[in-house]
Amino acid sequence: MVNYPANPDPGPAVAAAIELLVRQGYDATSVDDLADAAGISRSTFFRKFGSKEDIVFADHDRILARVREFLAGTTADPLRAVVDAALLVFGHHVGNRKTSVARYELLHQVPALRDRELVMTHRYQRAFRNHLLSALPEGEGREVTAVAFAASIVAVHNSVLRQWLRAVAAGERVEGIEWVERVEREAREAEAHELAARLERELGALADTFARVSTGPEGSEPRQESSRPAVVVAVLDRAAGTEQILQAVRDALA
Repeated sequence: MVNYPANPDPGPAVAAAIELLVRQGYDATSVDDLADAAGISRSTFFRKFGSKEDIVFADHDRILARVREFLAGTTADPLRAVVDAALLVFGHHVGNRKTSVARYELLHQVPALRDRELVMTHRYQRAFRNHLLSALPEGEGREVTAVAFAASIVAVHNSVLRQWLRAVAAGERVEGIEWVERVEREAREAEAHELAARLERELGALADTFARVSTGPEGSEPRQESSRPAVVVAVLDRAAGTEQILQAVRDALA
């Protein structure tokens, strides 16, 4: 089980930059504006972040490094280790709510940034896949299992994360008196913990599904590998919900 501490924002510069980009507009905000907001010089900005686009996703580099470090040091079951790594990512977003929600709003304002978001998603997926390839027992089905499980974990994680981001973003657009805002904030925090628990259950169920397919029912002979490699493909709508994703994976593996 992974705990979800209320971490500070992943860096004042990142938080300030994203907030300014949302408020002022991506195209209307210069690097000089971002450097001033972050309290650093223009040269320091370029040295640390590179560009406007880079700073939007700078905290992902930090959490991805944590994920790789966690996976490199774990001795847990490979499938469960990837589940825990995905929960670390979700916990990062929940713990840094303000920055995560501001970036979510910015991506809706600037569709061009979604390509970069997709690149980040692939980097997480590759980290999960590489761990599975190195940790799963050797066998003809190892690569297929690694690729399919990594993709499934990322799909379910992102589905739950988008649900949380939509709910929080919608709540923050509602203006009200102080006690209403406090109640709303407490409700969002409770929902985040509920979603984290739900995500842990669903990713665990996904791991169990893949484990059963790989080893067969308890007490049975291990499944014989086909003489020909098999690739399982599940085609999903971009807006598919968590249950649709899980069912598609179960159907494809049946």
